[in-house]
Amino acid sequence: MRLLAAALLLVGAATPAAAAPDSALDVAQLRACALAAGIDNPRQAELCEAPLLAQCDGDYARCYDRLLGAWEALMAASLEDLARKGVLERDDAADLRASQRAWARFRSEDCAFYSAVWPGARPPYQRAACRHRMTRERATILTVRLEAARRLRDVTRTPPAAPPQPRSQPRQS
Repeated sequence: MRLLAAALLLVGAATPAAAAPDSALDVAQLRACALAAGIDNPRQAELCEAPLLAQCDGDYARCYDRLLGAWEALMAASLEDLARKGVLERDDAADLRASQRAWARFRSEDCAFYSAVWPGARPPYQRAACRHRMTRERATILTVRLEAARRLRDVTRTPPAAPPQPRSQPRQS
């Protein structure tokens, strides 16, 4: 009987994977909204989640897992694109990866601390909310910086426009 229950739990756990096609749409939607929000407006980035939250049907735990997964996927994609040759120099890309590892450790330790000391909070929920918030902020920062790096790269690679030729002036008699 326990084996059957465990098998049913595993099948149930596999169900979100069936919803994976939504994840690419989630990431694209969050990316567009994060770019519109910019780095300076974390509240706007939070509002980016509204369309996804509207689809929760009361299962907010699963919905926030979906959001965290989408923000993490966006963050990873932006990080990978930033680290690619041609966007950053080799040393800069290595520094970015080191920075990301340090950020991940910081997020883990910071969220563990606050979930332990926050008055009245239930640590697992507080930790999850903290990870979600910090990941959303980091994903937004990396995504906006990626777009800025792309624009800068495009500007520096575009040959300068030819200066306008002076018009010949008619001779006056």
